[in-house]
Amino acid sequence: MTATDQANENATVQTQTASEPWELPRPGRPLRKYVFIQDDPFFLPKVLDKYLREHASTTAGVNVQSVQQGKRTPFETALDLYKLYGFRYFQWKLRRYMWRKVVSKLPFGGSNMSVASVAAKYGVPVQVAGDVNAESFRSMLRDEGVEFIVSISGTQLYRKALRQQTEYGIVNCHGALLPKYRGLMPSFWTLANGEKEGGVSVHYVDAKLDNGPIIVQKKYTIHAHDTLEDIMARGKDLAAEAILESVAAVEYGPHDLIPNPESDMTHFSMPTRDDVRRLRSHGHRLS
Repeated sequence: MTATDQANENATVQTQTASEPWELPRPGRPLRKYVFIQDDPFFLPKVLDKYLREHASTTAGVNVQSVQQGKRTPFETALDLYKLYGFRYFQWKLRRYMWRKVVSKLPFGGSNMSVASVAAKYGVPVQVAGDVNAESFRSMLRDEGVEFIVSISGTQLYRKALRQQTEYGIVNCHGALLPKYRGLMPSFWTLANGEKEGGVSVHYVDAKLDNGPIIVQKKYTIHAHDTLEDIMARGKDLAAEAILESVAAVEYGPHDLIPNPESDMTHFSMPTRDDVRRLRSHGHRLS
């Protein structure tokens, strides 16, 4: 047996005995990928554009997920955000949201106005909403030969059957420095709690929320004059870089994982008006 044959045999044995995707040897080739992404027209089209610029030819499709928070319906999410932010900021965001959604559907609309229009620019198929854990959707992924899934601020939970059929795993980009700030609206909470730095983490998805080992983590400084809009934009800029680095690490290595210990986690859910006042007490504004 040659040295090459021995190396191939060792890799096969390691693949067969590995219990988690992050324990597999790097394939050393582009993987067949799929993207899950939130239907956010403000920051995520730019992130998806940077990803597809490099990986459109190996991406089988994009699933666009609802912006609803947790188990709330989209209407309940909008109502909660209205109560949270108040009329002025909420109507400003709503007008911008509707304008970008309308313009993205016009023949002369900008190609970066929505995540769907970005995918169309690169010729990547789009599926809107739906349950990615449904057998019909998982069957489509198998038919497409999907080996690896990239979740960009996705809003669905990815259950065991979906994780198990995705050989090289699912990675998710979360807008905080895990294990801190798991859960909803991490950018808001970093400001409300008076943090001096924020960041993004791209981690493997396992059975628990925001819990898998971290592949790439990037930080940014929070300044006294920063608004919520400022740090969401800064976080998404870093997210694009972190996602590209993570895909390269999964496909080619190196693959030195960062611990994401559950024992050190903090978890946050939907804020209240008192939390908005606390954000402002640190000198920050919403916009």
